[in-house]
Amino acid sequence: MPAALLISIDGLSARLLADPALRLPALRGLAARGVQAAGLRPAFPSVTWPCHTTLVTGVAPARHGILGNEVFDRTSGRLLCHEGDRSGTAPPVPTLWDAAAGAGLRTAALCWPQTRGAGTLGDHVPEFLDQALFEEWSSRPLWDEARALGLPVERYAEWSNARLLAPLQDWLTLELTRHVVRRRPPDLLLTHFLAVDSFQHEFGPNSPEARWALEQVDVLVSTLLADLDAAGRLSRTDVIAVGDHGFVEVGRRSLPNDALRAAGLLRVDASGAVTGGDARVAANGGSAHVYVTGGPRVLGRAREVLEATPGVGEVLGPDAFDALGLPHPAQDPTQGDLLLHAAEGWFITGHATIEGAGTASGYRGTHGHRPDDPRLHAGFVAAGPSIVESAQGGVLDQRDVAPTVAAMLGLKLPTAERAPSPLVLRRSG
Repeated sequence: MPAALLISIDGLSARLLADPALRLPALRGLAARGVQAAGLRPAFPSVTWPCHTTLVTGVAPARHGILGNEVFDRTSGRLLCHEGDRSGTAPPVPTLWDAAAGAGLRTAALCWPQTRGAGTLGDHVPEFLDQALFEEWSSRPLWDEARALGLPVERYAEWSNARLLAPLQDWLTLELTRHVVRRRPPDLLLTHFLAVDSFQHEFGPNSPEARWALEQVDVLVSTLLADLDAAGRLSRTDVIAVGDHGFVEVGRRSLPNDALRAAGLLRVDASGAVTGGDARVAANGGSAHVYVTGGPRVLGRAREVLEATPGVGEVLGPDAFDALGLPHPAQDPTQGDLLLHAAEGWFITGHATIEGAGTASGYRGTHGHRPDDPRLHAGFVAAGPSIVESAQGGVLDQRDVAPTVAAMLGLKLPTAERAPSPLVLRRSG
């Protein structure tokens, strides 16, 4: 029976993967016996939660509904933090694990975003930022077994929240993944490593620290492949290692909510927390949604203020949403009325005051920008019995991944927006 392993290396760019100076024997070994794409065009915004949901559904955010790591929900009147799976919103379209479970296959996902309450997943630990959520929503047999093994699962949230501790989280995710492979080997296995993303945010995408992080994740990949080999499973497993997005260097923070506040369009309390107003921004690094109440006059005034805000490179209206794979505001209460793109070298945050921004950690690298920027293209390598050998592919679309993995398992994902990729799969017959 065929099996598939989908490894997400958060923040792995095509550019970083292609750097010949990096020591990446596991990833380069996959490329040598399989295929390496020139890049993987991400969903928009090119941040973790929309991209990971596209990876497993094969559809754009307009259809799966995860429109950013953070969005504002007009229905509830509150900011939703998808980052950390706090919202618990299940995609309204089938996922890879839904298709696999429907065919009687065993599934598992470790530290994979947007898996809270996924009833068709077997062993799983969703990615969270709160320890109580780890305790509540991880599959109970796996969590209890991890405790019995002495794995420090009680530190998961602490290691999730601190960028410099991401290698510890990745180690813990690897150990849980290895345990699942030994105890209940799945037919579809997904696992997600974070350190490459964290270190690029902290130190920059071209920093020695970011390069070290990728070399260390390559060691984790090597360990997992060795376990599969020792279990006699590697020869029948298609292994796909992908990034969810690339990175750009940044150094300056844009504060559109502060500009809206100064213009009288946003109200805050004494602590700088937003309490109301006619317009507000939910930021996603290289882009942001703008939510406006009131009529055309308010919308026009908000646009005027934002176009003059330092660090805002472009303000787009709904006429641009279709091309970016986004819904219109009437179709989804979490879609903004306007969209902001950060200017080169800037990143956008949601802070409503300069003082609030001054106490927050900054970035030297970020993402969230347009998917047509090659710097945002993710890495992609794959090898296995269903995959072409010793090939260099072109630029794939992130929507290609789910239908292609489904085909490896002999499954169909009819809701996917694209067909399985002929750049990756061997021709049958």
